[in-house]
Amino acid sequence: MKIDILAIFAHPDDEAYGPGGTLAKYARGGYKVGLITLTRGEAGSMGICKTLPPEEVARMRTEELKCAAKELNLAYLRMYSLPDKALENYPAEEGIRIVKTEMLALKPTVVITFHDKGISGHPDHIAVAQWTREAVKQLDSRPRLFFYGVSPSQAEKIKPYRSVIPFENGEITHIIQTQDFFPYKLAAIRCHASQIELWEKFQQIEGGYEYFARQEHFSQIYPPLSVSQPYSDLLESPE
Repeated sequence: MKIDILAIFAHPDDEAYGPGGTLAKYARGGYKVGLITLTRGEAGSMGICKTLPPEEVARMRTEELKCAAKELNLAYLRMYSLPDKALENYPAEEGIRIVKTEMLALKPTVVITFHDKGISGHPDHIAVAQWTREAVKQLDSRPRLFFYGVSPSQAEKIKPYRSVIPFENGEITHIIQTQDFFPYKLAAIRCHASQIELWEKFQQIEGGYEYFARQEHFSQIYPPLSVSQPYSDLLESPE
């Protein structure tokens, strides 16, 4: 299978609360979009996850991610079972090998992962971003690599409810307008019922979560790109 856009994240729900609007926009616009998660989220610590054994949390979150992938209209979904909340101690060469093998098989045009500070600083997010960046470097035919993150203004709005590390000024190369695809992002978020505690917090964001999520921000890492005005299409090839 040839994939146009491949998202690579650590946990179930990273895709929905992350670039879910962008994934839905392309997936429902005729492109093949895929998703890989490196863990099944068994160490989740929100809501009902606090009361269940890890194996039950993993089973539940696996089904939630399948639901979200369907709502986003993804063409490919692969879930690995690497240890949740322990990826920083997992052998990096093995993580890189897994990511590289997926890219060799799927031949994506574009790869998306969290930015190298992990948005929330989560060590799993940071590890996966590092693995993905290194895997791209090792390929003879490289996809375009994008980090996903939030803008400084978004970070200010979300700060009362969740600590995030935004892109710095000048890092954002692409801004995707996703307001028309918010219903699909929201449906994917609702699939992750075990994470309802986070959703309840986000509904309190000034202006509402829908307004907050009307744009999704990316930085093109490979090939390096410096722009004065962000592009509006991840598949657009800069001159």
